[in-house]
Amino acid sequence: WKRMEMSWLQSIKDLKYLLFLLVPVGIYLMVISIKKVSGFAKAKMIYEMSVSAIDGSFRLEDGGKYDIWLCGKKYSVSPIYNLDIKLKNNATGEFVILYPDFFRITASSIKDFRVKLSTFDADRGSYNISLTDRAEERENIINNRGIDYKKFSIQIRENVNTATIFLGVLGIILGFMAIDVGLVFPLLYKF
Repeated sequence: WKRMEMSWLQSIKDLKYLLFLLVPVGIYLMVISIKKVSGFAKAKMIYEMSVSAIDGSFRLEDGGKYDIWLCGKKYSVSPIYNLDIKLKNNATGEFVILYPDFFRITASSIKDFRVKLSTFDADRGSYNISLTDRAEERENIINNRGIDYKKFSIQIRENVNTATIFLGVLGIILGFMAIDVGLVFPLLYKF
């Protein structure tokens, strides 16, 4: 009976060491996940134009998925709801279908912000982007304050998969939990 009790206590002490091993696993998971999430904020910019310019042309060297972003200064009235963006393939003359981003993914720094407006599939070639206002006057419908369109720009960026962002955030959470379990449980429960 005493021998069985000692074996049971030894297995609990082994569990303590196994829980400590969760700390480096959690750190590794967090580092990898932070790299994935930060890759979203650093997506390569293809083209940028001021919203006040109304239209512009750009060239895509590779076909694939791309995103349209609205960029501007933080804490200023945004024209996000006033913009009607049209994208046209210059070679074929056809309009490209823009898929709206319902989740309004954002990226921001201390002074600036970026909001994902839509995603589109495009082949290699030259494109024309045009912005038209739905409102007669350039003013914000919600706040009824004038908008300085020169403070905002439209950017075309390479697409970052939303699943990658989701898995990155999930990895950060799970990594933090693994570190927490690996440190707290062995210290809280003296074996």
